[in-house]
Amino acid sequence: MKRSCILLLLLAIVPAYTFSQNLAEKLGYPKDSKLLIIHGDDAGVSHSQTKATFEAMKKGLVNSTSMMVPTAWSAEVGEMAKEMPNADIGIHITLTNEWLHYNWGPEAGKTAVPGLANEKGHMYPDCGQVTANASAEEVEKEIRAQIKAANQIGITPTHLDSHMGCIFYGKPEYLASYLKIAQELHIPAMINQQMIDNIIKPNANLFSEIIVDNYPVVDQLFMAYPADYQSGMEEFYTNTLNNLSSGLNVILIHLAYDDEEMNAVTKGHDTYHAPWRQADYDFFTSEKARTLLEQNKVQLVTWREIGKTM
Repeated sequence: MKRSCILLLLLAIVPAYTFSQNLAEKLGYPKDSKLLIIHGDDAGVSHSQTKATFEAMKKGLVNSTSMMVPTAWSAEVGEMAKEMPNADIGIHITLTNEWLHYNWGPEAGKTAVPGLANEKGHMYPDCGQVTANASAEEVEKEIRAQIKAANQIGITPTHLDSHMGCIFYGKPEYLASYLKIAQELHIPAMINQQMIDNIIKPNANLFSEIIVDNYPVVDQLFMAYPADYQSGMEEFYTNTLNNLSSGLNVILIHLAYDDEEMNAVTKGHDTYHAPWRQADYDFFTSEKARTLLEQNKVQLVTWREIGKTM
């Protein structure tokens, strides 16, 4: 009888202890650890982008990426991933086409999702036009089409995130579909507390079938903006690494070479262009970046690892 009571007590305690663990502890690190994902967006947008991303993952500190499925070079991601079978590769849900001469349409096809295509059959250049034209049903159909196409080239995504943030800045239903699909796949979908407070809680009915508490929440999200580029990317990233807090940090970067192809892709843009992406590559393949991580006792983690804790 005494042994049975002790066993019941232990069974009651263990789940409570597991629930009280934060993400760092679930991953096997001290509670106050500075966790960091260095995430290369836009793999697949061009050969230059994809090659630089995978080189930075092989030789540098970049430890995660996500691919843009509707773009012309997306199949190359599947080819390069064969050399890195455990790479952390997600789907960069793409609902826009922001470049001047480099165009693509929705993966599901214009007929299936007409609200995601303009009169030329291309995706719209900004999130505002997506929100104005695309229904929640169309966005969900497109997310599923992009995941299916990635699967067909050998990519099983480790996580979901959003190109240009259109999932986050559009209709609340977009975010609900995004989280629902991630839940079906048992993988993380990048969210932060601001999304929970400003979108999920005020629209609780849309998220009633989604266990939001299962998703790891990003504590700090960093990305360089035009003013940071003008001030110097090395200065921006140095300050970022020197000021990370405990919890889950994500640095979003855009890697490519400052070559003829990438300059053609980004023509007409004075931000996120080829020189910008080369600067990202240069810093996160540098010894200085590696030294800063060591000095600040930063622990690199991946979405793949985090997904195993869910």
